[in-house]
Amino acid sequence: MHGSCHGADEEHNGSKAVSLLFRLAALTLALTSAVIMATASSCTIFGRDGTSLTITFKDYPPFVYLVWFNIVAAILVSAGIYLQLAGKGEDDDEGPKLPRIILVIIDVAAQALLYSATGAVFAAETAYGPQINACSGTGGRFCDQVQRSKLFSLGASISISLVAVAKDVALPFSVWPLSSSD
Repeated sequence: MHGSCHGADEEHNGSKAVSLLFRLAALTLALTSAVIMATASSCTIFGRDGTSLTITFKDYPPFVYLVWFNIVAAILVSAGIYLQLAGKGEDDDEGPKLPRIILVIIDVAAQALLYSATGAVFAAETAYGPQINACSGTGGRFCDQVQRSKLFSLGASISISLVAVAKDVALPFSVWPLSSSD
């Protein structure tokens, strides 16, 4: 306690801790998704007439979008983590409002990037399903990596969305000190 006149209800910071955990989860999941997709092994498909076709994630624009959008979203989420930990994104009415506005913009931009990239991959998987699924029978890991990357990206999308919910819900516990003078 820091000896101020604040009541016990005002000293809980559980929602800040939970929103930080969701930000860290979104960062981890977005980077994992990007790395898995970027390292998707090439797959060679052999046709009935003896022709072969080697494909990688670069052959499908939505997969390339997923890699880049998830990297940019991870950078934005990292900036959001910095703002939250530095106390610049606090919800108190006393501090400057610009860092809080920047934090909201970062959260919305990260959501937009993650959801659009994830949606593009879901659509591409439907559109290019036969080509992608042809790789699963050739011993390649391409199809599995696309599936994993898609699910990690979806997890990152959901995690960054839950940040907005968590920071607005008052949770009755405290995790870290309230001020640096403690």
